[in-house]
This record gives sequence, structure tokens and C-alpha cells, in this order.
Amino acid sequence: MRRATPQDAMDKPGFFASLVYPDYCLLWGATGCGQAAAWALVVLRAALVYELTRSNAWVGFVTMAAQLPSLVVTPFAGFLADRFDRRRLLACTFTLNLLNNLLLALLVISGYITPAALLGIAVMNGILRATEIPATQALLPNLVPSHYLLNAVALNQLMQQGSRMIGPLLLLPVIHFIGPKPAFLMCSVLYALGWSLVMFIQTSSRGVVGQQGIMTNLVAGIRYIYTQPLLLSFMLITVFHCALTMAYEAAFPFVARTQLGLTADKDLFTGPTYLMIGVGAGAVLGNLALARVSSEKFRGRLFLWLGLASGLSPVVLSLMTTIPTAIIAVAAVGASTAAFMTLSHGAVQMLAPDSLRGRVVSAQTWHTQGTMAGFNAINGMLMDVPWMTAPLLLGGTGLMFVLIVLGSLLTVQLRLVYTRGVPTVALAR
Repeated sequence: MRRATPQDAMDKPGFFASLVYPDYCLLWGATGCGQAAAWALVVLRAALVYELTRSNAWVGFVTMAAQLPSLVVTPFAGFLADRFDRRRLLACTFTLNLLNNLLLALLVISGYITPAALLGIAVMNGILRATEIPATQALLPNLVPSHYLLNAVALNQLMQQGSRMIGPLLLLPVIHFIGPKPAFLMCSVLYALGWSLVMFIQTSSRGVVGQQGIMTNLVAGIRYIYTQPLLLSFMLITVFHCALTMAYEAAFPFVARTQLGLTADKDLFTGPTYLMIGVGAGAVLGNLALARVSSEKFRGRLFLWLGLASGLSPVVLSLMTTIPTAIIAVAAVGASTAAFMTLSHGAVQMLAPDSLRGRVVSAQTWHTQGTMAGFNAINGMLMDVPWMTAPLLLGGTGLMFVLIVLGSLLTVQLRLVYTRGVPTVALAR
């Protein structure tokens, strides 16, 4: 049960209203540390594997390796998040990820790292991340009052997406003054801080798992989404969004080299870092703007507008040729995509019953993370095609998503969301 909490006040919460709840504050900080480490790793791994292989396809494969485990692990992770104490599950994943990152840092610094080893360590990191995310999402609603849930989800997404700025920003001075290889140790430090925060969370939270057997319980979340037309509509539009506008991690080294002219050895690390910082800064602004949105109808309209902006902003980014303009453009990408995902995650959190929430959110994560993993690999291979350019790759996929969003106006479920807003009551089982 949730601990005794401060007296609820405002109908319209302030930006950081949910942070007055101690356990939520601890989870928020731990999420920030874990996500900052994860995004720092995205930048470092992509630059390192390109340095080792000079292949864009390898960049895509390693990026995919950190995301692909979601296809297998996430349904089991959702089951675990409903079967066991979510707080203890989080502590376990942070501990193992700390050890995983220490191993990677030692291999890189000692010079024994190989592309195959990097690939294997990325897979393990992905497995642990795929377990951590559903546990976090399932625990979160138990830490704040129900009418603060959107605010709590928005702040959590703010931290998750904004950590794209925090993690890479912490890397820059290390890369500049010491070198790229010691920067891998920064990820271990961040995971250690996150672990220490998780250990102080006191709220016990778990779902309800039936006696039908493991596989029956595993597919319960997927079945629930596929039998609820509104949830299914949210998931499908989000899957297209992740595939066409958010599989950019593997593309950043390519954009930095071909569009921004950053070709020196150290630029392999600093160029993508600048772009990821821009994404994080935009994500912070986008989620801060959502933190005080309480109108159901306005949230529905925002979902449509942000979908269109998510498709158009990569087109603008692909045309930029200087670092300052690219950072501004990539901030627009971060703001629109992060806010879109926040609204989507918030809707799923509110529509899913608590007894199934871990499995429902894991089912959504299973679809979205798996899609991003596959498209990062596809983008990596496309970037090795001689005639491929950033405007053709990012601009083409962005415009495809714009067409999908416009087409979604023809569907009953999403058209009602765009005009009437997102329901805030859990759907019947």
C-alpha cells in the first residue's frame, strides 16, 4: 500500500507536484540515473563500434542489440512486475546493470574490447533494461494519488527523455579532457547512484497473478491490449511513431559526419553527443509543457498535433549543416517525440487496470522497443548504401509518419481521442 502522503491540494498540479511524495521522488531520481547511463551508452557504443569497424551497419546492429531483447524479455518482465515486489525487482536490475557496465568499462580501457564482445554486452544491457522499465512503470502509479497520475507520468517521462541530455552532457568534459575510453566509467557511476536511491523506496507494490500458469499470465497483457480497441489504437500509432521518428540513435554518427562535417577521430564521439544533448533538452521542454495539462480534450488535440510535429521535425533536422542549427532542429525532434510518447504512456497507464498494469505496459514496451530495435538495424544498413543521404533517410521516414497520422483521422477510436480527449478511467476487463 502507498505510504501516508501530504494533503492533496490543487485541481491543476504544478510542474513538480508529484515530487512531494517521497517514494516517487526516489524513483524519479533513480530513473534519471539509470536513463542517463543508458543514453550515454547509446552514444559511446555507437561511436566505439564505428571506430572499430568503420561500418554503419555495425552501428545499427549494436544499437539494435541493446533494444532487441525487449521482444523476448519484456513479456516475462511484465509478469515478474506483477508477480514479485516491484521495488525489489528494480534493485536487482540496477545491481546487475552496474556490474555489466563495469565489465564494459574495464574491457574498453584495457583495450580488449571487440565488436563481438560489445554486441554481447549490449544484449545483456538490453535484457536488464527491458526488465527495469515495466517494473518502474508498474510501480509508479502506486506512489502518487490517482488524480496526479498524468503529472507523475509526465515527470517520469521528462526524466527519462531529459536524461538524453544529462548523460551525454556529463560525457563531454570527460571526452574532452581525458579521452573517450574513461567516459565509459561514468555510466557505472550513474547506475551506482540509481541503485542507492532504489534501495530507499519503501512502498511495496505487486499485481495479481492467477493460477493458470506462466504462459497464460504472460500473454494476459497482450490479449488485453488486442481485445480493447482503444488501447490497440494507441499501441499501433505508437509503434509507427517509434519506427519512423525515434529510431535515430544509429543515424546520429552518420548525420554528424555527412551533414555536419565532423570527421576527426574525437568527433566520432563528440558529434553524436551534441545531437543527443539537443534531443534531451527538447524532451525536457516538451514534458514540462505537459506536466500541467489537465484537460482531457486538450490532451487529445495535443496527441494529434504532436504526431504531426514528430514527423516534420526530422525533415528539418536532415537539412541542417551546422552544429547550432542542428541542435535546434534536434531539440524540436526531442520535444515532439517525447511529449507524444508521454501522452501515449499516460493513456495506457490510465486505461489499464492495476492488477494487469505490469503486463499491459510491458506488452506495449515489447512492441515499441522491438520496433525501434529493428528499424535501427535497417537504418544502419541503409546508411551503407552509397547514394543514401540524411535528408533522404530522415526526411523520408518523417513524412511517412505524417501521412500515417493524417490517415488515423479516418479511424473511429483515434478520431474520438483527437476530438474528445483521452479517457482517464481504467477499461473493464
